[in-house]
Amino acid sequence: MTPKSIQPGHTPLPRGIGAPARRALAHAGVVTLEQVVQFGQTDLTKLHGMGVKTMAQLEDAMDEHGLEFPSRQTG
Repeated sequence: MTPKSIQPGHTPLPRGIGAPARRALAHAGVVTLEQVVQFGQTDLTKLHGMGVKTMAQLEDAMDEHGLEFPSRQTG
């Protein structure tokens, strides 16, 4: 299946994310994959419903659309 054409910056969250995680994301103002990237991996894991499965779903969708979390810098 070919992905639908999406406006840049408006990539929807993947289907199949659990309702608690979807509500937590919406409450945080996160409704697109681009916003997921901006919100950050560390802050995402603090939200209700953001377990291993949901994070994997988000990361798979991000990979599909060429998005990734910024690499952590150690100093």
